[in-house]
Amino acid sequence: MQSLTLKKIVSNSFLALAGMCFLFGTAVTVSDVCLRAIAGTNIPGAIELTSLSIGLGALLSMPVCYAKQGHVSARLLSELAPARFARPFGLLGSFVSLGFAGLILWAVGQNALAKIGSPETTPDLGLPVPIALTVVTLALLAAFIAALSGVWFVVRNERA
Repeated sequence: MQSLTLKKIVSNSFLALAGMCFLFGTAVTVSDVCLRAIAGTNIPGAIELTSLSIGLGALLSMPVCYAKQGHVSARLLSELAPARFARPFGLLGSFVSLGFAGLILWAVGQNALAKIGSPETTPDLGLPVPIALTVVTLALLAAFIAALSGVWFVVRNERA
């Protein structure tokens, strides 16, 4: 029972952080539009702030989707004969998700390692690119771990 509570806490935390990122991006965009209309000025770096926050929100929601097997899927055969197709396709889907999450983690992780110590910054806000890539890599690591737990849940025929 305690692990079920921990699952919910972790899941809700990721979703809350993702939601805050989406709300922040929305607030920046709305504020920027209002400032342009009312005061004839804008928020410096608004486009970059919005892009980074929405992107981070999407990354933070990935672990929850992987762990809960909440990704989009077509259930043509499993709806026709659930006893025959649901479990094998569920297993296949969870393993493909794990492979995809691992591939993305590997690609971005390699890029992040290559950028360590780089003086490169983002164009508008001047944020250090190595730190941004590290944050993305950590979010993708969480997604990979969640995909691994998704496989575990499907194999054990358990719900996340």
